Amino acid sequence: MGLVNIADIKSIEELERIAKFYIEGKSLKEITEEILKSDDVSRVSSKAGVGDLVEQGVFGLSRNNIAGADIPHLGVEIKSSALKMGKDGKLRVKEPLSLNIINYNEESKNTQISQSSLVKKNKNILFVWYVHDESKPRSEYIIPYVFIWRMDDTILNELNDDYLLILDKIKSGNAHHIHQSDHKYLTLCPKHGGTFKDPSDRKSKTTQPFSESPAEIRAFRLKNSYMTQVIRRYLERTSPDKLKDFVS
Repeated sequence: MGLVNIADIKSIEELERIAKFYIEGKSLKEITEEILKSDDVSRVSSKAGVGDLVEQGVFGLSRNNIAGADIPHLGVEIKSSALKMGKDGKLRVKEPLSLNIINYNEESKNTQISQSSLVKKNKNILFVWYVHDESKPRSEYIIPYVFIWRMDDTILNELNDDYLLILDKIKSGNAHHIHQSDHKYLTLCPKHGGTFKDPSDRKSKTTQPFSESPAEIRAFRLKNSYMTQVIRRYLERTSPDKLKDFVS
């Protein structure tokens, strides 16, 4: 059971308001004492732990790999993402945002980004941004920003060119030749524990349409530069005075 009963929340706006109340400005240990158990665990091997504990501790959600959003009746996905402090004293996005795993066979049936699994699962995201600080235990990380991000028409237009490049590679039987360097904002990233270049390693591979060559198991990813835009736009709209604390 979390701090909040998700079933009682009737709108995305109410979810954002409640999430801000319980999370924004707090340390991770103020949200859930379970985080204390991971202070001595490798930050690399357990980096998903922050997100899991936020979802469980605040919203009472168990870890899942469902095709739909984390909160189905609101159509909202929850993403806990890390920031870091630069030498210039400004916050910046620590790493790209990995989203849902792509099914090349299903994705090939689409003609535009609005039909994609990317949008179906991530149309509305509740972002929980925390500051990763190597000098502190994980439980003392602070959460400065909590907000809802919507993939509206403006966002879809920005991501569409990259999506169509991905789709073109899939439909031409070249899903195994998709490279992150080809894309501006939206790309794909490996999502497995194997070695794709090893021909005997099957756990890193999946099928693709229009080709017998295996493709790497990958997920949609939004690049750092785009996530920086996401946060800056939020601050411009809600707290312009805080823009000085965030990298351009």
